[in-house]
Amino acid sequence: MSSQRGNMKKRAPKHQNSFAFKHNPKSKKTERIMSMPIHGLCEKCHQQIEWRKKYRKYKPLTQPGSCIFCHQKNVTSAYHSSCDSCAKERDICAKCCLTKEIVASEQELLAEHEKKEREFESSLEGMRERDRRAYVRKLDKEKEAITTGQGALTIDEARDAVDPLLNFDQ
Repeated sequence: MSSQRGNMKKRAPKHQNSFAFKHNPKSKKTERIMSMPIHGLCEKCHQQIEWRKKYRKYKPLTQPGSCIFCHQKNVTSAYHSSCDSCAKERDICAKCCLTKEIVASEQELLAEHEKKEREFESSLEGMRERDRRAYVRKLDKEKEAITTGQGALTIDEARDAVDPLLNFDQ
C-alpha cells in the first residue's frame, strides 16, 4: 500500500448504534446543565451549545473566565469568550465574537417564559373546577415522577401530556 492519502474509499461503519444516547435521568448535574439558558449567541454557536447539552459534552464553568475585550473575570457562561456587556456593546456573538444576528437574548428568554406562564394561568382560569383540579393533579404527579427519577419528562412535556384536558367543552 502506498503512502498516498487520497484515492481511497471510506468503509461503512463496522457497528451501528442500536439506540440513541440518553442522559442519566437521575443525574442532578444533567438537570442543572439542561436548565441553564443559552443566550447572546449566533445561530451556529447556539446549535453547538445545544448539541453539547444533548450529548452530555457540556461542561459548565466552575469559575468565571476572563473577557477578551475588557480583560475582566466577567464571563460566567461556558464556551463564551466575551462577557455579556461587551457582547451587547459591540453587538457580537459572545462565543465566536463575529457580528451576526443574535438568536435569543436573556431578556427575550425571560419574556418568553413569562408569556408561557401567563398563558398557562389564563387557560386554568377558563376551565371548569373539575377539569382544573384534574389538570393540576396530573401536573403534580408528573413533577413528582420527575423528582423521584421514575419519569424523564420535563414540565413542558408534562403539560403536553395532559393537554387534552385543556380542550374542554363549555
